[in-house]
Amino acid sequence: MNEVRISTAAAGIASVWAVNDGEKIKRDDLANPNRHDNSVWDGERITLFGARNEIVAFQVILQAGPEGAPAVDVVLEELVHPAGGVRLAALPDRPDPTDTRGGQIERFTTHYLHIEKPSPPGWFYAPEAAPKEMTGWIPDALVPFPAATAGGAFVIAPNQNQGVWFDIYIPQSDTPAGTYEGSVRVSAGGNIVREIPVALRVFDFALPDENHLRAMIYFDESAVLRRHGSAGDADLVARYHRLAHRHRVEFTRAYGPDAVPDDGDLRSGAAFTPPRGYVGPGEGRGYVIVPASFYGIGESWRGESAWKSADDFVNWLERIKPDAVTFLYVTDEPPPERFAFIRAIGERHHANPGMGKRLPMFLTHAPHPDLEGAVDIWCTVTNQYDPDQARAQKARGRAWWVYNGYRPAAGTQLTDAPAVDCRVTPWACWKYGVDLWFYWYANQWRHNSQNRERGEQNVWADPVTFAHDGAYNGDGVLIYPGQDAVYPDQDRGVAGPVASIRLKNIRRGLQDYEYLWLAQQNGLEAEARAVADACVPVAFAPALGSDVSWSARGSDWDTQRRRLAEQIERTMTKPDAP
Repeated sequence: MNEVRISTAAAGIASVWAVNDGEKIKRDDLANPNRHDNSVWDGERITLFGARNEIVAFQVILQAGPEGAPAVDVVLEELVHPAGGVRLAALPDRPDPTDTRGGQIERFTTHYLHIEKPSPPGWFYAPEAAPKEMTGWIPDALVPFPAATAGGAFVIAPNQNQGVWFDIYIPQSDTPAGTYEGSVRVSAGGNIVREIPVALRVFDFALPDENHLRAMIYFDESAVLRRHGSAGDADLVARYHRLAHRHRVEFTRAYGPDAVPDDGDLRSGAAFTPPRGYVGPGEGRGYVIVPASFYGIGESWRGESAWKSADDFVNWLERIKPDAVTFLYVTDEPPPERFAFIRAIGERHHANPGMGKRLPMFLTHAPHPDLEGAVDIWCTVTNQYDPDQARAQKARGRAWWVYNGYRPAAGTQLTDAPAVDCRVTPWACWKYGVDLWFYWYANQWRHNSQNRERGEQNVWADPVTFAHDGAYNGDGVLIYPGQDAVYPDQDRGVAGPVASIRLKNIRRGLQDYEYLWLAQQNGLEAEARAVADACVPVAFAPALGSDVSWSARGSDWDTQRRRLAEQIERTMTKPDAP
């Protein structure tokens, strides 16, 4: 059977189908080819797979008929192990959208943004690697139930799609392997119009709690308090960090011995425990990225006090987080006329006779002869990462990280790009040996400095979030404010953060990295290389000059991940040799 036609005309629903988490189904795309079949949908049932300690996801797409569909609801109550007794259950409805205790299944309704003009080439993609067909009503924000529906069912306008997104966390312990079964129930006008079988295969291994690719995203806490109208509400900010942790990223800023608040619970992991409302990947593990500065340095790092500032910071950090990833972010994307300043700072810093000398100097720039010896960590946009040069830098004891994304070197984080773009960089990082990926902003809800006159952004209605030499859609906004004191008509009534499809796909890519890491740790490096080559044949600087090398279809990525999962399971569960 292909797409399901609902015979109950009174329900107003023309069809129901499902799709994987690697697709963006536009609101008015009523002929999308995925409706016939894709990696999670054969026209009759939904099938998923995953490991323990992993979050898997899928979407249900509902198409309304010419009269529209009132009072629609979509529910997945539970998935049950065939042996009975073990079940994955829907999370109870709570005011805090990041409280993940008491269930494993979350649901969200999709919010759409109308993109009239695609983001122009230049900053985020080369002309030959432009994203295709990404104008119109594009899905992005995923609003938690029941806030998305004001506590009840929702309405679908005539001849439009409405997506419902499901996240399913497979617990680390007490979750036997096997196929868990349940059903998605679709109702309209109070009547059940469709029940779709769901089968989730749980493989017999677990993803690690530790993130072996560090993902650092700058986060503005003041923007949260401004939008929610909750000045000083530490628990509100904590909810944003819980969302980040559940997506295997770190929302980051500068820290230090004099920082207020101290953020000790983020570093220790106490912020990510059941008493604080957190159950999921990395439970009890703290943030590991603790920068001494971000986007530049203050006076205390420049003059006679620089050595003391570095000594105090390193002494503090070694007491409270000795295994931290840290650095001094000297300045951002400097032009050549700033090189003398950077070199002076670096030479002074490296001459420090004290422990502060161990604090690495970080710069968002490619290696340059005029900066030789001044910088310990280079960080470039993905198109500037040269694997051969990186190996030479590593041989000298220096690191080279990447940030943001530029097609065809890696995926871009723009709203008007395919969903899988946000998966590409973690795969490329594993393939080329990059340790950390940095994205410049999680919640740039106020326009960038070049366009401050545009003021606070209406991120729920206006897709343009970065305006400099063009209007770019979604850049710097991976999350949305669940409440909005600045634009009250856009308030969703969610006392916390709202994730995007892009953030979900970043999570998917970071989980995929753990598959590759597990395979490598278990003697399957050749198999992992083959899978990585199939998904991302070429990336970073070697990819320049052509279109992207990867498939835009989520199903193709799922095929390769399943291939790797089967190989890992066979290796990790085989009996020990006699």
